[in-house]
Amino acid sequence: MNEIKSVLHKLEYGIYVVSMGKGQEGNAFTASWLTQVSSEPPMVALAVHNKHQSRRLLIESKAFVVNLLSEGQDGVAKTYYGPAESGYEKLKASEMADSPATGSPLINGAAGYLDCIIVETVAVGNHTLFIGEVKAASLDQNVQMMTTSNSKLHYGG
Repeated sequence: MNEIKSVLHKLEYGIYVVSMGKGQEGNAFTASWLTQVSSEPPMVALAVHNKHQSRRLLIESKAFVVNLLSEGQDGVAKTYYGPAESGYEKLKASEMADSPATGSPLINGAAGYLDCIIVETVAVGNHTLFIGEVKAASLDQNVQMMTTSNSKLHYGG
């Protein structure tokens, strides 16, 4: 089992901040287990630990934003990194706007975003997979995206 964890820990991921909900009922967290799963329609899959308080918010809001970070935005990523049971105060850490398609919290200063509606949830071990259809997106094309390699942040489950 240790060999499996060691190998899985070497997989490369992007580093993102996922936000959901409205106002004080919203939350945001640093995530890396995200991948594109369809091009038509455009969809992404996001894995969230079942103990994470945002799991409930994702189910209730039926939408989320993937705030895309550029290399060097480690401070933003660390603001939203922390224990899954740490409470709902994280949205107060940054200036927010409403995303264009779902109205979910969008972090001002992020390099870009994917604005998604949740179209399916799948139980996968100790995580839930949220399948989101991308309804709006934007990215500063001149940025290098933050990854587990260039940020030294890594989620091992």
